[in-house]
Amino acid sequence: MRQNSTNNQTKYQVYIYIITVAAMCTIFGFNLGALISTKLRLVNIFMLEIYDIDSMINTFLLGSFVGSFLCGRLIAQTGRLQSILGAFIIGVLGHSTSAMSPTFSTLFISEFAVGAAFGIYLLASTCYVVELAPSSSRGTCSTLIGVFFCFGLLIAFLLRNVIARSNIEVVSSVIVLCIPVLLYAYARLPESPRYLSLSESSDRALSVLIKLRNKNSEAARELAAINECVLGEDRGINLFFKSSVYRSVIWILLSTALLIFFQGCAIIPLMTSDLCKIYNAAVGSLMPHERYELNYILIGSIFIGILLASILSSYLVDKVGHKAVMLGACTFNEVLLLSLFILLSLMNRQFGPYAFALILLLFSFSSVILLNVFITTLLPELLPLKGREFGLSVCLITCYAAIMLCMYLFSRIMHNLGIQFMISFFVIIGAILYVVLKVVIPETKDQMLEQMENTIFNERSLKAIDKK
Repeated sequence: MRQNSTNNQTKYQVYIYIITVAAMCTIFGFNLGALISTKLRLVNIFMLEIYDIDSMINTFLLGSFVGSFLCGRLIAQTGRLQSILGAFIIGVLGHSTSAMSPTFSTLFISEFAVGAAFGIYLLASTCYVVELAPSSSRGTCSTLIGVFFCFGLLIAFLLRNVIARSNIEVVSSVIVLCIPVLLYAYARLPESPRYLSLSESSDRALSVLIKLRNKNSEAARELAAINECVLGEDRGINLFFKSSVYRSVIWILLSTALLIFFQGCAIIPLMTSDLCKIYNAAVGSLMPHERYELNYILIGSIFIGILLASILSSYLVDKVGHKAVMLGACTFNEVLLLSLFILLSLMNRQFGPYAFALILLLFSFSSVILLNVFITTLLPELLPLKGREFGLSVCLITCYAAIMLCMYLFSRIMHNLGIQFMISFFVIIGAILYVVLKVVIPETKDQMLEQMENTIFNERSLKAIDKK
């Protein structure tokens, strides 16, 4: 009886570790949500134009770009856990400074720091969670990072009036809530066994695996598979230059990432409010003062929708399949984009604005499912252990650059080419994305990381995973 109790405790301990790490992402979502939800307050305090606040989102993204660029080697040297804890501390301090910024320059620097911390955290946490989680629930565990990020966005929106009035109280509450999480993580969370094995600490890796798995024999078999994958001296960028298989995997993942972002999966959720205003102005249902006001009902609906989408992705990913969920989301996005194109052709003033907003909300919902599974699950799964940090760093840098490029080009495309051209472009890219997901990307559900890695390198093909 005591042995069964010990096994159950060991079984669920790994999920407590993963939830703790994923919960740290809430602070980054809360920071970004507060920035979006309190635009008017920032405009009044710093005497800005309302569109200048959008530049703060770019500052956050630029910080994330720099953080991802710098942290590949950092994580390889210090480990996943230390990088996560450091990024979390910087995120909390950066958010606290941002919330109480006396000047716009302080706000700017604080948001850059929070973005850099998020870039480090996202890279380290995706590696950590994927490497700790059991194969049968790896997708659910890794997508929890996106769930907590979206949860932070929604909490910031719901507390927007409190944030605007009581900065000191909000900052104090954030710090009080984060300290226990930090202390527990520092005291109890183990380092990734795969990083320990990569660092030539096999004994420590085995002790961690015994804590994480139900049986000693299972831990020993997993360690043997890990040790087989860490043989050889080529790692990181050296592996990229010397292994054509590794290079091909990175090119495929980079191409898929760009197709996802150029299908509109990031820019449409970010610019839903602006797109609605453009459409309403085109059909003549937009009042002059509405151009400068925030539609809190629409913003709140987006935040609720993307939280539900991230929860749904976490529920479905290991039941339906990692690739299958992404294919479903991509297909649904294509249907919604075609519906938008038809709606733009009809230009119905009575029902058009409501239908347009609803379609954009559904597109945001589906896009979050696609992004959450791709970034937090598929990317770290398909990258080999000796090149996981470098590969993730390159892919995340590409993602941040793609978002910033889309934001930069958005207003110019709207002004010069029109919204229908943009929708048509998204439809074409979405069709290419569907083919890539269907033909090139393998199904990784229930597959052991090292088994997939060996298959890719032995067969020199991603699709060989589907044949095993």
